[in-house]
Amino acid sequence: MNVKPAVSPAQNTLSIAIPLAGNVFALHFGAAKEFMIFEGHPVEKTLGYARIMAAPEHKPGSLPEFLAAQKVDAVVASSIGERALLMLADAGITTYLADGSQSPVELATACLLGKLPRANKENSRCQGGHHDHDEHTCHSH
Repeated sequence: MNVKPAVSPAQNTLSIAIPLAGNVFALHFGAAKEFMIFEGHPVEKTLGYARIMAAPEHKPGSLPEFLAAQKVDAVVASSIGERALLMLADAGITTYLADGSQSPVELATACLLGKLPRANKENSRCQGGHHDHDEHTCHSH
């Protein structure tokens, strides 16, 4: 199901965060070392400037809090834990899902155009156990 991206009503822009690890799309939201944050223009269907920001140290809740402080409207993730998903939603940030085969620009464009499915706890792909975490499971992000 495709849904229309959330648009910042004050500016008619959409701030889209793409998690990065090693300069490529981070396959797991919690593994992000940086975020590429794009400013999109939904009416014109164009991307404006992008900035790269270092992610804070990963601990439960740190990434959603960081993105909320950056006034992000949308995040694109490949897999994300339920807690992080809920924290993002509580901050007014919509999470969309994508696979790892596209560049950050392609992912932001797909989000802007409403071509990505919205993430929810059933489709977020993070079931805890398919990758190693220090002292927590995916469900505790």
